[in-house]
Amino acid sequence: MLTLKEITDLLKENGLYKEIIIDGDWYYTVPEKAARAEVTDLSYDSRKVSDGTLFFCKGLKFNPEYLASAIKEGATAAISELVYTDKLDQEAQSTPQIIVTDVQKAMAVIARHFYGCPDEKLELIGFTGTKGKTTSVYFTRHILAHEFGPVVGQFSSIDECVDGKNFIEAHLTTPESLDLFRMMKEAVDNGMKYLAMEVSSQAYKKSRVYGLHFNIGVFLNISPDHISPVEHPTFDDYLWCKSQIIVNSDTVILNRDMDYYELLAQKAHELGKKLITFGSDESDADYRYHGKDHGYFDVSTHNDNLPEVTGEFRVMIPGHFNYSNALAAITVSAQLKDDTSDFAQGLKETKVPGRMEFLKNNAGMVACVDYAHNYLSLSESFKFMKHEYPNGRLIVVIGAAGGKAESRRKDVGRALSEYADVAILTSEDNFFEDPHHIDETIKEHITNPNVKVIINVDRVAAIKQAFEMAKPGDAMFMAAKGREQFMHENGRDIPYVGDYQLSQKLMKEYDK
Repeated sequence: MLTLKEITDLLKENGLYKEIIIDGDWYYTVPEKAARAEVTDLSYDSRKVSDGTLFFCKGLKFNPEYLASAIKEGATAAISELVYTDKLDQEAQSTPQIIVTDVQKAMAVIARHFYGCPDEKLELIGFTGTKGKTTSVYFTRHILAHEFGPVVGQFSSIDECVDGKNFIEAHLTTPESLDLFRMMKEAVDNGMKYLAMEVSSQAYKKSRVYGLHFNIGVFLNISPDHISPVEHPTFDDYLWCKSQIIVNSDTVILNRDMDYYELLAQKAHELGKKLITFGSDESDADYRYHGKDHGYFDVSTHNDNLPEVTGEFRVMIPGHFNYSNALAAITVSAQLKDDTSDFAQGLKETKVPGRMEFLKNNAGMVACVDYAHNYLSLSESFKFMKHEYPNGRLIVVIGAAGGKAESRRKDVGRALSEYADVAILTSEDNFFEDPHHIDETIKEHITNPNVKVIINVDRVAAIKQAFEMAKPGDAMFMAAKGREQFMHENGRDIPYVGDYQLSQKLMKEYDK
């Protein structure tokens, strides 16, 4: 619980406060009666407001009707960047409106203190990068849980865990700040000591993690992605947002093989961060891996000032790119526990829902379900599939998200051109865009004339079509959706069976 006086003081301390408006009158100092008003809940959703709620007017397309609805439901006060006095009736104008310079930052500042600064009670580990964030978080949580028991939480784009045991489906890679700090408090209340989480570029772009400091921040890799009018206007903006994890971490762990390493390492050094590197055995990293076949790889340490990690490890998620993700998790874990002898077992036990999950039946059918959606992850996955199943066709069911990261459509076409035999282009998350237009754009970038291209925007029908045409020896690959049971369509989450769930059902139907 916070009073309006405490809230405005926080905003002033962070340079976010402008004024407060009550009954059409503007004040800098909060009137005494209003100052004592208590806030017992926070919300940015007008459908989730009750007496005592502090309501945040956020979003580029915010409708003042949402504010009127929140006040009607009992909101104690509202925070916004714009003055909505003339949009409210006389009675509603009596509810204080706190005007701020940045409502997203205000949300984060207030939420953190409202929930008792739970981040200070957790060992926070943040992962950013164009690809590998989810898998690295899972690897880290499994290793640490194996070492310390069920006191490790996680926030990922697949699911979230605040009690060390149970998981709930996630809807954002990094939650909105109100949800983020609320869940952190739940984790603390449940006895969690460690929290591994994904940190997206949008988390910094939209200030979802404003004021959040990580004990360890990991930068996995960087490549052009999420470049669009609604995400990042340029690659420079994308890279700068991601690099904020360096600014906001005590210890920085960088992939020595990544592009722009020198820039990021310089940033870490000038900011006085402890810098640790990991990478392949062709690099000069502190921790290095040597990849072998069937998920096995060796690790060696080349810095006497760091905890030593040596020996053979194995990941049960195929793909050589996962050696790097696994080493990132090992590197993190080694900074938290010197005895690394049990790390291999924790790593081997890691399973990521929807991440390179294989399904087979007695008819010789093979399907793989994965969240891959950009060139790097798709090409590595396709390469692995072609290696494992060299005698058949690679049949890929894939689309691309609507309304954002439009450059990704060219990358999808490029990956399909290099590896696929059959490409069934379908819906992914269309948002407000016509899926036919998305798929036609991908098709334009498939330059290999030997790739058979089919457009079927009904994703369920597209996956069924793949099963219908598959022959023994062929391998099917369902990209991007994994186990997600929703599709973003015209501003709503539409129920969807899930690629894994549907493929599992079809495997049984086609079993012989």
